[in-house]
Formats: sequence, C-alpha cells, structure tokens
Amino acid sequence: MGHIKGKRFAGILAVGLLATAGTGVAMAQGGISANLALSNTIFSQQVSGLDGEGAAIFVGTDKLRDSDVAVSKLKFKKAQVTDLCMAAPVKLPGLGDKKFQMKVPGQNFSADNLVIGAPGLNGGMTLVKPQIGVDASQLDSNAQPGQWGISASEIHAFDQKIKATSISADKLTAAGSQVSVVDASKADC
Repeated sequence: MGHIKGKRFAGILAVGLLATAGTGVAMAQGGISANLALSNTIFSQQVSGLDGEGAAIFVGTDKLRDSDVAVSKLKFKKAQVTDLCMAAPVKLPGLGDKKFQMKVPGQNFSADNLVIGAPGLNGGMTLVKPQIGVDASQLDSNAQPGQWGISASEIHAFDQKIKATSISADKLTAAGSQVSVVDASKADC
C-alpha cells in the first residue's frame, strides 16, 4: 500500500506527455476539435543536431488551456535528431516541483511528418534551396492563408534550444531513450 514504482510511473508519465503533445498538434492542424486545449506546459528541447527533409517553418497558434499562444510551426517530412534532451516542468502532489526528462543520446531519434509548435527557438541552421516569404497555406493545408513562411528542400540545424508547446509525428522512433522524473534543479535540460 502506498508504494509507487518509479520506472512504471515515469513510463506512464512519458506516454501521457507525448500523447498530450501529439493531441495538441493534431488539434492545431484541425485534426481534433478546437475546443480541446493543451496543458499550458511549455517544455524545453535541446538538440546538438537536426537534419530534415522537406522542411517548412511558418507562423501559427497553439491553443493552451487559458489562451492562444503565437508559435512557429516547424514541419519536416523526415527528421533525424542527434542528442535530444527534452524536459517538462511538472508539479506532483506531495512532492512539489519536478521535471519530466527524456534523453536520447546519439542519432537515435527520428520522425516522419514531424510538426513542432515552438514559441521560441535559438541555434544555427543551414537551409538548402530556401524560399523565404512563402504563403503558409502552400506549406500546410491547415495554415491560415496569407501567413508568412519559409520552405526548404533540406535543413541542417545545430545547437538548437527549443521552447515547445506541442509535438506530433506520423512515426517517431527514440532508441535507447532514458526517461526520468527528477528534482527541477537537477534536470540536465
């Protein structure tokens, strides 16, 4: 009675957070009713490298529980991420402020049709065959016509720090992932 298995709890929490992120992007893309709101959690991602094919960046909104937030939508037909570290603040009854943390070392994270809602991102990138100032509705059928966007056949990003409200993909692979819930002050990312 009263015993919580740490690995089971972390696994359940990880699945819940990923499902919430995927639901948010599906909602933002019109796949789910717009009255379904995200959790109001803005989480962080750090990646040492991201190589993407069929890249698009355009402005839009994600609907949080209490309000809408302006985001850059980052969309990739195929993405390969190197050294992912993702963390989300959580408040657990009786335990206080913690961080959910998922680390995927090396080139073990890949996704098909990856979409990230990002209120902020920092880092370097190289775009191959970029088109800047494209109407976002040409990049995504659910984007608002007349919104600003960038398209490129490839993107090579490095040392990215991303604040995200949502993530979704048709397929996501994270081999060798390390999932944990840690004290907020002890998180790696």
